[in-house]
Amino acid sequence: MPRTKTHLSPSEYAVLGLLLEKPAYGYELQRQLSGTRGLARVCPVEPAMVYAILKSLAGLELIDGEWDKSVYPPRAVYAATAEGEAAFQRWLRQPVARMREVRRDFLVKLYFAIHEGIDSAIDLLAAQIDAAESYRAAIERELAGAEAASFDAIVLGSKLTAARLTLEWLRASESELRARAGREKTS
Repeated sequence: MPRTKTHLSPSEYAVLGLLLEKPAYGYELQRQLSGTRGLARVCPVEPAMVYAILKSLAGLELIDGEWDKSVYPPRAVYAATAEGEAAFQRWLRQPVARMREVRRDFLVKLYFAIHEGIDSAIDLLAAQIDAAESYRAAIERELAGAEAASFDAIVLGSKLTAARLTLEWLRASESELRARAGREKTS
């Protein structure tokens, strides 16, 4: 019986997503999650952590490993299970709830959505814009009832500024991807 866990970290989802793209062994995953390009730019994972994540995902039965004995030394090659794919797809389609989660969680999702296809990325951005708009509106309502120049008002002002800037960036990103999709359709 698999262990139960209610929430995976962005790093765990990143490993699961990479294994959905293609089965891999630990060292291959380490290379993809280190450095300063691609997924490693927003979700760097220390080499030892990759193996801890693989163990965790295997314990949850989201991935499965088989020994490749055609190489020396033999190594475990991991692939996502059907349960792993379903869990990943549910996670991928949901926007993040907090603005601070946009910098990591959302960007990990966007990485995989872009790999899935521009339309998937645009859909994810649209959902995130809606979620960010709801967050902004809730903060504005709360700020309207806060005492002027109070600590609460200052904190809410900070959150509102972050939400507005995040929305600006999300809209610009969506616009850029729509333009890219248009160029790809005409070429």
